[in-house]
Amino acid sequence: MLLHLCAGDADLAAEFTQEAFVRAFERLDLFAGGSAFYTWLYRLARNRAIDLLARRKPVAMADEHLADIPQIGASTPIDRLAADEQRALVHAGMARISPEHREVLLLREWDGMDYDQIAIALGIALGTVKSRLNRARAELRSVLAPHVCAEDL
Repeated sequence: MLLHLCAGDADLAAEFTQEAFVRAFERLDLFAGGSAFYTWLYRLARNRAIDLLARRKPVAMADEHLADIPQIGASTPIDRLAADEQRALVHAGMARISPEHREVLLLREWDGMDYDQIAIALGIALGTVKSRLNRARAELRSVLAPHVCAEDL
């Protein structure tokens, strides 16, 4: 998912994913087991995506991945419409926060990584993870505040 968001293009994300798995296979002997395999693979994929993206023009986040977000409690057409609007609003808000804040927020809330896993994956201190998450949530809250009721934040 993160590769897709970084790429903004499903085909490019598939290319990044393939590159990451090839690189992981080539370097499997370097996996020391000091962290979860997923964390090691994520970090490898992230670094490869950064390398590849640095060679390309910046691309806006694609809307097509919004359909992948599950619709919880959307049983009527009106509920589904409201859920679609809410997802679009959050998506637009995520696009407006800083990339480093967006990254930690996606890892925590979308990928379900715990703080330690995020720290290892990004190569940053645990305190930095907590700080960035706090700032990311505050930044997203301020971006969304003009568009939603206070109790929804």
